[in-house]
Amino acid sequence: MPNIAKVLKDEFARLAKKEMKGIAASLKKDVVALKRAAADHQRRLAQVERDNGRLLRFVEKAKEESVQVSNEEVESARITAKMIRSIRRRLGLSQAEFAQLVGVGSVSVFQWEHKAGRLSFRGGSKANIVAVRKMSKIEARKKLDEMQG
Repeated sequence: MPNIAKVLKDEFARLAKKEMKGIAASLKKDVVALKRAAADHQRRLAQVERDNGRLLRFVEKAKEESVQVSNEEVESARITAKMIRSIRRRLGLSQAEFAQLVGVGSVSVFQWEHKAGRLSFRGGSKANIVAVRKMSKIEARKKLDEMQG
């Protein structure tokens, strides 16, 4: 006669293995899905880094190709709100387009145009405005199209 304890023990072990196999199978599926997602994220990150590199090269090239102004011109330039408006209108640009061309926010252009007296600038904004002042309407449009495209 077989030992009942041994039979029960074997049956419990068999059922436990069966349950564990089912749990492990679902975990394997999850692991495979996570590995695929990680690989997809790595591919997308590599693409973003390539695009970023291209954009950085484009920006550097645009800086080199931009209209060159001397430090003397920048220092001696007296820029007023009226001048900002007249440059923008002569080039046929909206405030947002002018801001993009100068490299500032559109709110800054709005504030510049509505401020009385001589304007003060941070960074290279004054040099950029002096450079934009030298551009023709066609050159400004072309540069904007390059920046947007």
